Amino acid sequence: MGELYAVDSETLSDLDRLENHPDWYTRTLIRLSDGSEVQTYVMPREEVRSRPRILSGDWRQRPREAEGAGPPNSDAAG
Repeated sequence: MGELYAVDSETLSDLDRLENHPDWYTRTLIRLSDGSEVQTYVMPREEVRSRPRILSGDWRQRPREAEGAGPPNSDAAG
């Protein structure tokens, strides 16, 4: 699950800089469930292995713990 945006070439160039393409994320073509093909940014495989799996498949619905946020620091004075 993801989000799809139509962007012009200038915006795509800006996104490439933001995502550090091709040195970090790689822009690649994927096929959607309806058969259409779109470009997406893909994280390097060796980095994906160290990340928690999003079981729902929906990045926006992932639990906070999957981001590494964890519980609040119990050692903090308060």
